[in-house]
Amino acid sequence: MRRTTRRELLVAATATAFTAAVPPAWGRLTSRRAGVGPGRFLDGVASGEPSADAITFWGRMRTDRPRSGARLIVATDQGMDGVVATAKVPTGRGVDWCLKTRLGGLQPSTEYFYVWESSSSVSPVGVTRTAPAPGSATPLRIGFSSCQHYNWGNFSAHANAAAEPLDLYLFLGDYVYERGRVQEGFVRDDRVNAVDLRTYRRKYRVYRADPGLRELHRVHPVAHVWDDHEVENNYSDNTPPPAPAQRFAGYRTSFEWMPRMAFPSERYRVYKKLSYGSVADVFLLDTRQYRTGYNDGLPRAFLGEAQMQWLVDGLKASPATWKIVAQQVVMSNDPFGTGEFGDQWDSAPADRARLLGELERAGLRNVVFLTGDAHVFMCNLIGSDFEAIAADPSRLTAGVEYVGGSVTSPGLIKSEDEVRRRAPWCQQFNGVDHGYALLTLDADQLVTEYRRSDVSVPTGATVAFERFTQPSGTGRVTREVLAPSTP
Repeated sequence: MRRTTRRELLVAATATAFTAAVPPAWGRLTSRRAGVGPGRFLDGVASGEPSADAITFWGRMRTDRPRSGARLIVATDQGMDGVVATAKVPTGRGVDWCLKTRLGGLQPSTEYFYVWESSSSVSPVGVTRTAPAPGSATPLRIGFSSCQHYNWGNFSAHANAAAEPLDLYLFLGDYVYERGRVQEGFVRDDRVNAVDLRTYRRKYRVYRADPGLRELHRVHPVAHVWDDHEVENNYSDNTPPPAPAQRFAGYRTSFEWMPRMAFPSERYRVYKKLSYGSVADVFLLDTRQYRTGYNDGLPRAFLGEAQMQWLVDGLKASPATWKIVAQQVVMSNDPFGTGEFGDQWDSAPADRARLLGELERAGLRNVVFLTGDAHVFMCNLIGSDFEAIAADPSRLTAGVEYVGGSVTSPGLIKSEDEVRRRAPWCQQFNGVDHGYALLTLDADQLVTEYRRSDVSVPTGATVAFERFTQPSGTGRVTREVLAPSTP
């Protein structure tokens, strides 16, 4: 394929720009008057949080200038001949030379190609896709994963997901691990201890150097919700309470490096809804930032009142066939967790009972929880009475939970028989393998496929090993084993 020359991009950049929005914080930390300056694009490109007519675009310049800028060029073809929009975006030391803008005026269910251009270089060509139009019954394909510890292995799952045709990829927390150390069993070496803004930024540079992760960002729009390791392991208000400066350094760096726009009234809010026609609404949760601590005599809460009410109201009002809740920690009752002193929903029983009770009383169907954190592949039936759900196949569930394994982080080694004896609402369990999950959904059914990867080498193979079919309206799944379990 003929490469587009820089001169051709400069000519194309004269096209009229669509509506573009730069994050408000960028204006305070960079100079909006900065023109397109020299710099290289060595950290890849990314796009995220698509709607039917808008997408957020991300890039990063390597430059010696304290303040500069780059031009985003968006086209309908990989050769960048059909330019539809451009935007000049400022950057600088205050935002770690990241580039970010949200471009509106796009067409629904449309593939777009994009590049970032400096005065001396052009980025790799990125690919992204808008969501279907409101009311559209277009089928969807959504990937999700969590817990990608750099030292424990290569991100082979991401390389596999990058080759799939996807409408969206979800990162469900632990996108980075804050601690850097050497340990037996590690495959790679990341020794950065992230404790402040400088070191969190170094951490993200290390992770984005992985070719699988960088390619996944290049070819698919993504959404990210953070969990604990983006700041500190298992943190809450008081167990342990990271220093406010460390906490907000982790939040700030995540916003800098992700294709995500900030809410003007709440800078570090990550919970929001993404709509995909009539087929799915995706509710992104934050079960970390608003949770209360342990051992203070107060009931534990995970979501905070504002987020809880937003979620309940949104699920009840959603006209979509599938109501997908993308969240961080295991919702199901977990006999192998640590109960009220744990880090999962078991330790916030009042919040869980309120949420699941609201779903059951409203008679909502097709609520699906996508979960990270646990480092296991698991499928659970969800409800206010787990024992009753397991005992009575005709009982309406509040939803089905799909726990999508870990990209690399070690899991809990238990036999599935043992898990299901103690938790009969669990439909499947695998704590050995690593990888990601793939959803294929339309108005009639949702199919979830679990895929395991060889993380010992960068090009490790990935194979599908479990498939669950969930017919619309049932709240139950049919399981199909696609490959034998790993010994």
